[in-house]
Amino acid sequence: MPDRIAAGLVSRTYFNMPLWASQEHGFFADEGLAVEGTIFGNASQVEPLLDGTFQVFIGSPELAIQNAAAGGPLRIVAGNAGKLVHSLIARAPFKRFEDLRGRTVGIFTEKEGTFFHVRAMLAAHGLNYPGDYLIKHTGGVPPRHKALLAGEIDAGLQSVPWNYLAEDEGMNNLGDAIDTVPDWQFVSINVNRDWARANRDVLVRFLRAMRRGTEWLYANREAASAIAARELPASMEHARRAWDYFTSKDALTRDMSVNRKGIAKVIETLKLAGLLPPEAADDPGAYIEDEYLAEARKG
Repeated sequence: MPDRIAAGLVSRTYFNMPLWASQEHGFFADEGLAVEGTIFGNASQVEPLLDGTFQVFIGSPELAIQNAAAGGPLRIVAGNAGKLVHSLIARAPFKRFEDLRGRTVGIFTEKEGTFFHVRAMLAAHGLNYPGDYLIKHTGGVPPRHKALLAGEIDAGLQSVPWNYLAEDEGMNNLGDAIDTVPDWQFVSINVNRDWARANRDVLVRFLRAMRRGTEWLYANREAASAIAARELPASMEHARRAWDYFTSKDALTRDMSVNRKGIAKVIETLKLAGLLPPEAADDPGAYIEDEYLAEARKG
């Protein structure tokens, strides 16, 4: 019987491609694993990692860092998206950052990246929260796109290829988040350290399959685009453009390493936002346990 792993996923975005590829092409099966990915929306990853609902979570590192700083067992064990791949998309009437004064911007929550990045981008154009605009929780990228179409929000960060779809539908791309925030670990693979230590071999096999899935993705433009088109879902044109972007920018980190400079920026931002105490460790190593990935690379 294969070892089972329940993986939490935030939403239907390109960040999940190594997992989808590994499922489709039997890389998990080759490692004796049965991996089920569950879209978890905007709920916290902390509780399901603590209670064993999920064994791994492919999502933002912020909550894992906060839990670790508070003495909890959550840790980052590998990277995924080591830089931002988002554009601030606005509905057709809004063509400049300044046009968003008094308008509503969609975010995931106030405790993770999209809020920090929106705030930084708008502040660079003279708009400061909370006085100059409103925020609304939308969940991840696909529901945020629906909220833009429905007029429930006026702008929001959209990742590749959802930003392409928004542009095709007449929305405006106001700019890329990476121009304002060049260093940021946006998505990481997070686990409960207690589970990881008790199931070291299982986690190593999972990471080895994910690494194989990532390598496969980089080597197979058409086949990878077909998976993305089905799973996101997106047109083949947009899926191919997403592959071109992610592979040319190494946005989906090829070796699955954690961008430590990006984690340092996350820590700094969390402290400035009051979401980490001042005495929390500044060293990214306090929140990362990368020995499992190191072992997976030997296989």
